[in-house]
Amino acid sequence: MAKTPQYETLYSELRARIERGEFTIGDRLPSISALQETYDIHSLGTVRAAQQLLVEDGMIRTEQGRGAFVTSIESARDIDPNDALDGAITQIRRAQAALARQQVRRVTFDLEADEDTYFVLSSALTEWADSQEAHAEDNEPRLAADRRRWAGHARELLTMTEEALSHTISPGGAA
Repeated sequence: MAKTPQYETLYSELRARIERGEFTIGDRLPSISALQETYDIHSLGTVRAAQQLLVEDGMIRTEQGRGAFVTSIESARDIDPNDALDGAITQIRRAQAALARQQVRRVTFDLEADEDTYFVLSSALTEWADSQEAHAEDNEPRLAADRRRWAGHARELLTMTEEALSHTISPGGAA
């Protein structure tokens, strides 16, 4: 019987810890050196390989020099895209109805309460921005500039969303 590779064992352990709530969205995982010490791992590549699997699952993101941060407590592999899209569409329709009634130009999504909505929204914005930038090269200069501007707005919205999720609000209302 083949022995499970050490990176897969570490991946399974970290994934289980995230799913159990030991690490929540926005939390930084222990450093690579701390994980090596805790799990008696000698190779830096082993920890990085385990982290890469979590990145592919959509559960963490890594930032060079800063570490790995939890982005979802559920693997993207376990999310039914149709259900996630249905939930996002329902929230968007509710927001559209509220806007129509209130004529407000602001929409609020509770992204911390629903990781699926964050996953769908961030994926959609990224894919749409990428497609606009790709199509910009195929169009006349005026339309190409519009497409680049639209892509920039999508990326700015994604950045604002990620920044908003990284702030914690104290009971007094100050960040």
